[in-house]
Amino acid sequence: MADKWNLAPEQWSAVLTNEASPETIAKNLLKGEYLPWNDILLQQSAKSDTTLDMGSGRGENSAMLAQQGRRTTLLDWSQDNIDYSKKLFQLMTLDGEFCRADMTKPLPFEDNTFDMVFSCGVFEYFTGETIREIIKEAFRVSRKRVIIMVPNSLSIPYRLGMGYMKATGQWHWGGEVPSSTLKPYFQSIPNTKVREFSVGTKHALDFLTMPGGGTIKKLCTRLLKLKNHSNPSFLRQGYLLITIAEKVS
Repeated sequence: MADKWNLAPEQWSAVLTNEASPETIAKNLLKGEYLPWNDILLQQSAKSDTTLDMGSGRGENSAMLAQQGRRTTLLDWSQDNIDYSKKLFQLMTLDGEFCRADMTKPLPFEDNTFDMVFSCGVFEYFTGETIREIIKEAFRVSRKRVIIMVPNSLSIPYRLGMGYMKATGQWHWGGEVPSSTLKPYFQSIPNTKVREFSVGTKHALDFLTMPGGGTIKKLCTRLLKLKNHSNPSFLRQGYLLITIAEKVS
């Protein structure tokens, strides 16, 4: 797996914030426009109160959870990302805790602080050993479950689109390395139950930016009757691989 991050904090902040303003994201969330993985986080935190978002980026995942009554803590290594998230929460009149820290080091929280710990779109930049250490820390501070979301290497349209964008200089997401499974990284964690699936087949088609890609997207969407839902994708073709690990007694 590639070395962690691949881009400096200020570079990551530029990539994330150039895509959408806090005002745009707030407007979409207030209208209830959620992505499939947002729904998964909402479902998995239904019986939870506190959540920790490791590598929170712009903060939209936690803003959605806070909007639905969860007590959220956002952790990111970029001050620019923290400031962006604070602005988003202010626009939506939401409360949240914000922490600037490096998730590759011991987390600044006590054992069992949060009901649910999650990370979305971050682990694809870490080495295997680093992933294992982060997962151990995530379980240390979690009371109930840990959820990791990364790009899915089995998703054909996503992989084709990534290859084309890299070849044509359009790829802005650093040394992203997708995965087909993260289960082996949980083997050293005792008393856990792990399950995996992918979501977001329709979203994966957005990566087909090559000539003719738009036509392929329309045809696939129509023929396969694709919609934005949180059900497991057929043949594991969803853009995002979701690994859910539950603590069991």
